[in-house]
Amino acid sequence: MDTHRASLSTQVFYGSGSISVGIKNNLLGTYLLIYYNQVLGLDAGVAALAMAIALAVDAVSDPLVGIWSDRARTRWGRRHPFMYAALVPFAASYYLLLSDPGQISDQALFLRLLVLLVILRLSMTFYEVPRGALAPELSKDYDQRNALSAWAMAFGWLGGAGIAFVANRYLLDSFVDLEGYQSLAFWGGLGIFIGGMVSCLGTHRNIPSLHAPEPRSVHFRTLLREGKETLANRSWIVLFLAGCIYALLVGVEQGVGTYYNEYLWQWKPEQIAPFALFAALSVIVTVSLAPFIARGREKKNIAVGIFLFTVAVGPLPVLLRLLDLSYGTSLSPDNGSDLLWVVLLVHTCTMSSLGALGFVFIGSMGMEIVEEVQKRTGRREEGLLGTVNSFVHKLIGAGGVLISGAIISLVGFDDPAADPAQLYGGQTIIEFGWIHVALSFTLPIFSTVMVLLYDIDRGKHEGHLDALGYRPAKDVDG
Repeated sequence: MDTHRASLSTQVFYGSGSISVGIKNNLLGTYLLIYYNQVLGLDAGVAALAMAIALAVDAVSDPLVGIWSDRARTRWGRRHPFMYAALVPFAASYYLLLSDPGQISDQALFLRLLVLLVILRLSMTFYEVPRGALAPELSKDYDQRNALSAWAMAFGWLGGAGIAFVANRYLLDSFVDLEGYQSLAFWGGLGIFIGGMVSCLGTHRNIPSLHAPEPRSVHFRTLLREGKETLANRSWIVLFLAGCIYALLVGVEQGVGTYYNEYLWQWKPEQIAPFALFAALSVIVTVSLAPFIARGREKKNIAVGIFLFTVAVGPLPVLLRLLDLSYGTSLSPDNGSDLLWVVLLVHTCTMSSLGALGFVFIGSMGMEIVEEVQKRTGRREEGLLGTVNSFVHKLIGAGGVLISGAIISLVGFDDPAADPAQLYGGQTIIEFGWIHVALSFTLPIFSTVMVLLYDIDRGKHEGHLDALGYRPAKDVDG
């Protein structure tokens, strides 16, 4: 067997599939809650409930699709049939989520949101779980897996930031603009379909060189037993927990960000439209350096350093403004000032870059588990093990928003009788902010503890490759 490496073109085509993921994450993390709560008038807690139910369905579907794709035997390989089939419902459900439902009851609006979210999440599962499983199949090289993860992260940010820029600069007059969201529905859905199809077609040529499993039992008890054997791996468990917790943090930041833009910093969408482009550029530059940053170093140590920096720097702008509002200090630049714009731009770019880099190494570390499990069980199960990446990315757009929705309901943001003076720089946004800051300090600490328990390093991975009989690396498609 060959420890083959992926050519540059393969890495790019693989990574381009994350454009769809980025657009979806932008919807769920940035716009969906405020659209259903502030535009359509659905209670934030009720909207969060729909997201929670859809996420629960997702939690079950991810490992099932992973197991299914691991065992699939078709002329188009194990992964691509799932990816192709998912693209139309994926794009269509995105479009319908932001389309105008008209005058319907809150109950009907809740059911509509729930059904569309379930469809979106299931189609995302059928797309992203098999696609994520391609990475450790395309390359078994310890360092090149950093590059594959980096390409995916860069394109994911390009998709999310690109649609955010278009929305804020050209489509939305405010963050509560009903008509603007209808235009966003079309362009976002189109971007999801095109990004996914380019990746599917671009990696299709690699199918003959990918691992083809022997026929395996699909009996339920066998699947359950093998699944438990596969996931009973310390590194997988701690990495899954670390990724989930960190994703919750990123999701919370996205979920509260739009509320801060409207009620704390009091921006118009067009004022911060450049933020998305600058953040995307900084992320692309940073993650492109990931293979060089990691050269000669352990991925775990880098991830721990990133998480600790997040603890120290992440909440600072909001914390300083809350101190000003609560105690009359002057630690934060005034709203509307150029200095505030620059400070928040630099902070956004810094935290976006570090967050993306953290996910690069988490994703790459997850690939090393494939060979460790294969050495122990004799089975390559990239799809099942890849639920780490898939579910983590989904938590960004759901788990964080669930927490945000709970905070919004708790402090009274969705109270129709709320005094605007309490929202715009008043007590409501202050209470909202203090709860968020507390989470911003605590969540990265828990992630860091989990990562410290991960125990696969470069030497151990190379030992697994030797034990499995893989030969030295080489490019497979030039």
